[in-house]
Amino acid sequence: MEDIKTKGKYNKGSVTGFIITVGIGFLIYFVLNNIGRISSWLDYNTIVANAGNNLLYKLVWYIMNFTEPQFYAGFFASIGIILGGFIAWRLDIKNSNLRGFDVSYGSNIWPWVLASQLLSLFIAIFVLNYTRFFNTGEYTWLPTFITVVGPPPAIMLLYGPNIKALLTASILGGIMGFPVAFWISNYIIPVLDVPGVVSNVFTMAITGLLICAICKALPWMERIPSKPHNREEKSQEEVIKEMEGPLWFVRRVLADFSEAQFYGNEIAGLFVIIGAALDWILNVNHGAYGSGAIPAIILSQFIGSAVGVFLYFDKYVVKGWYGTYVPVVSVGPACVLMFGSSIGVALIAGILGGIIGPPLAEYICDKLPEGYHPTIGNVTSMGVTTIIVSLIIKVLPWF
Repeated sequence: MEDIKTKGKYNKGSVTGFIITVGIGFLIYFVLNNIGRISSWLDYNTIVANAGNNLLYKLVWYIMNFTEPQFYAGFFASIGIILGGFIAWRLDIKNSNLRGFDVSYGSNIWPWVLASQLLSLFIAIFVLNYTRFFNTGEYTWLPTFITVVGPPPAIMLLYGPNIKALLTASILGGIMGFPVAFWISNYIIPVLDVPGVVSNVFTMAITGLLICAICKALPWMERIPSKPHNREEKSQEEVIKEMEGPLWFVRRVLADFSEAQFYGNEIAGLFVIIGAALDWILNVNHGAYGSGAIPAIILSQFIGSAVGVFLYFDKYVVKGWYGTYVPVVSVGPACVLMFGSSIGVALIAGILGGIIGPPLAEYICDKLPEGYHPTIGNVTSMGVTTIIVSLIIKVLPWF
């Protein structure tokens, strides 16, 4: 895909795909808003009250962290993305026609990516016990999830499948992520009066830079190539014809829902959405920190990704991938939580995030030196874009 060149012909995505995708977002929004709570399933406040000293609730918190990036923080949503990632990986290695986009970008190391997430998060929650801060009663949320979407999986993609990289990245990520995010969220975010996600994504950028630099200096860190896939390459014409269709557009948007975890596959994206919906149906006070904002968050995410894929389709044609997931895990849901779960907020945040976030991520990524994972540029864009969009919404008279 990277060698595909265009002459300005493929400058927009499928209009039909865009309409279908946005329609799916609105459908989910209205369906979920018309489904009441059917149980008291794992109320969020109960989890927070017990995660600091109860092993069962600590384990629940551990699992929920896998979908903190999407702002779901749901038990079934997290099970869904892990299960979806596993299915995508199995289909990938079997070279199935149903595999969708190559999980973990065709690196063939999804299990290593997952292992780094599980291990670094285990260090943060069970070994260093950062959830003990819940015991003071002062905090209703803690940024323990940073390692899931931060340096550990990024380092695995940089250095390949090997134990040294796994242990180094997981230990460094498990130790460093939470303290940095905790300090920024306590002392910087209240002064700036911007959504809390800004502290999380800037933490990923800061720790990403530090850990990448440390890994470059460590003598035992060496890049181990993964076993390549043996596949027949499609012709340029076949690839572009597929990309121009509405089905590719919908698949691409669904894949954006799993990009933060470095899966980048529509099966994983679909499973996380289904899991989030199930969490909501069981108890609207479970996911999204008990805010009751899951429907509006999902709507903002569909809009943000769809706008990005539509506007920057030519980037996908030329580069094979583009950061249209930026608003999915930052701007849209952050603004919904800050300004309310109305359709208006979801629309404005999604549209502005989809316009601003991806090209800003590209610009920052292009400035990164060799040996630094592009996720650093993506998360930096998330922080900057969220600040810009939240400030715009603040001055709009109808919010």
